[in-house]
Amino acid sequence: MVEPLPISPRLIGMLHVPVNTLLASPAAWRVATDIPSPGRQDWEVLGRLPQPEPAESSHGCRCMEAVGNELVRLSFWPWLAQRVLSEAAAYLAAGFDALMLENVAAPYFVRGEQPPVIYWLMRALAERLRAEYPDTTIGIQVLAYSDDWAMDIASRCGLDFIRCESALFEGVRPEGRTPNCGNLAKLYMARQMLLAELSGDRPEPQVYVDIHKKHTVFPEELDSLEVWLDNIVFQKLEGIVITGKATGKPVEEDDLSRARDAIEKAKSESQAAVGVAWAPPLIVGSGASVDNIGTCKRYADAVIVGSSLKKNGYWECPLDEERVRRFMDAWSK
Repeated sequence: MVEPLPISPRLIGMLHVPVNTLLASPAAWRVATDIPSPGRQDWEVLGRLPQPEPAESSHGCRCMEAVGNELVRLSFWPWLAQRVLSEAAAYLAAGFDALMLENVAAPYFVRGEQPPVIYWLMRALAERLRAEYPDTTIGIQVLAYSDDWAMDIASRCGLDFIRCESALFEGVRPEGRTPNCGNLAKLYMARQMLLAELSGDRPEPQVYVDIHKKHTVFPEELDSLEVWLDNIVFQKLEGIVITGKATGKPVEEDDLSRARDAIEKAKSESQAAVGVAWAPPLIVGSGASVDNIGTCKRYADAVIVGSSLKKNGYWECPLDEERVRRFMDAWSK
């Protein structure tokens, strides 16, 4: 049986890492969101960072040591690390059970075209989080479509799950077409290879798959949620993420209800077919707020929340601890 997230209630605090804003947003936007800008020395350091080689675990471990010496030369590294660690502490102090790293904000680079610094910064932050919170459930997503990097980082750093946005079908997003050439099989195989090569007792990072991903246009044939949910057992999905239409937009209750019914059906059918009740957790992936948290709790095994807890309720802003407090008041009711 696929185990749900190990802590209950399952409330996952989103740690937005604004590396894309640093690298590729207009200056006026960086100023408005109080995000630092790289200077000449930073660009020199960034130019020296190597491309990661996820398939070679021993090389990757040695390389991280050298890259870490470069990262500390970046003027914005202390700012990024402090923001992530302080927000993680705020979430956990408020009563959250789990954390999730995600690089933001738009515009995004895409899989195979990412600047190496995104991988190295996300990996360094994952290592810091795991060292700081060895017993906390921690996950990661690397946008856009960089699920291969996410699995590599999660396996190396002992994280518990990745969120994957390009494992079922293909769609079109503002940054391009979501690639899917056997991605889920590749992720599962890469996980086995990495964990076999890496030493130590590490968790097996679960793959939580976005269903009908937000900000994505799909062919008309994929409008029906059932087309996606019919693949729970066929594709052996380890977790199902349901989102609203865009960041911060609430999930439709009907979508949650249909997903819950599909999981129960998959559980029954797999039990009858192979003797294993395949019951992946249902996860709300966007739009959770004080207004709909009761609905989310009725259906979901876990809730990822971020945007509604940020200043002005906007995802690129820093965490607002007063919003966190109000959300936890609503969660506890």
